[in-house]
Amino acid sequence: MHAPERLLAATDDVRVGTFRCPVAHPDFATAGAIEGYTVAFPRTAVWIEHADKPAFVADPGRATIYNRGQPYRRRPLAPDGDRVEWFSVSEPLARALVAELHPEAAAAPGGPFPVPHAPVPAALYWRQRLVATRIAARQLHDTLALEQAVTLIVGAVLRAALPDAAPPSPPPLPQRELVERVREVLARDPLARHTVRTIAAAVGTSPWHLCRVFRSATGTTLHHHLLDLRARLALEQVADAASLSRLACQLGFSSHSHFTAEFRRRFGSPPSRVRAVLTGRHPAAARRSADRGATAPLLSGAR
Repeated sequence: MHAPERLLAATDDVRVGTFRCPVAHPDFATAGAIEGYTVAFPRTAVWIEHADKPAFVADPGRATIYNRGQPYRRRPLAPDGDRVEWFSVSEPLARALVAELHPEAAAAPGGPFPVPHAPVPAALYWRQRLVATRIAARQLHDTLALEQAVTLIVGAVLRAALPDAAPPSPPPLPQRELVERVREVLARDPLARHTVRTIAAAVGTSPWHLCRVFRSATGTTLHHHLLDLRARLALEQVADAASLSRLACQLGFSSHSHFTAEFRRRFGSPPSRVRAVLTGRHPAAARRSADRGATAPLLSGAR
């Protein structure tokens, strides 16, 4: 039999994967050791029983929640077994997420997640499926993009799991100042290997609060803001670049094709054509671009 676990993506702070375990699997009752601080979204229904706690039905309306190494057992319910997408975070990130809602649990030695399951609103169920699908299709692979997506999903599950918990602590910085501090961190070194946790630590807030506030205040995500900075750096350097592939690597894009797609999305043409315009190799295209204005694509027919 195939191993039921499949890892889709991982960084130092988050991991995402799928679990597909048929009832006939010899280890069905205990398959799937909990290696991180994890929330799982069932596609089917099974009975789950954590050690020393009552069994409950895990189904698509309920996320299951596990601390690292959590002992548990499963019993069959749906005929096709247990099928889930799961999102796991490191211990520092797990404790930081819980601290906003339940400070005492965040400091507990046995693990910060204080409850075994949470209700899943339909919008959250769709969001996690979309994120997992994009990761599996390699459309979401950048470290910062992956971490902010997982942080928002796990944070939303914890909020649903602890509806009676105290509201999140007041942020140490007003929203506008927090956003400006974040912009400062990213602008100071847009080529650094930023993570959600390092940015949050630099501005003195929690990872979950950071992701929520920045997106709410700016209408974009940390990852897209950073890509925008890198694309503008590319525009400054593209005319003199000996190799566009090397430039893509130097500016932190995952590949030449990723660089080309992000550059085209912002400037209307791929970097190779923009370089030709800036170096005077396509003077007619440059004249047409100037006639139409700076916001028009640099070359006619560009998409």
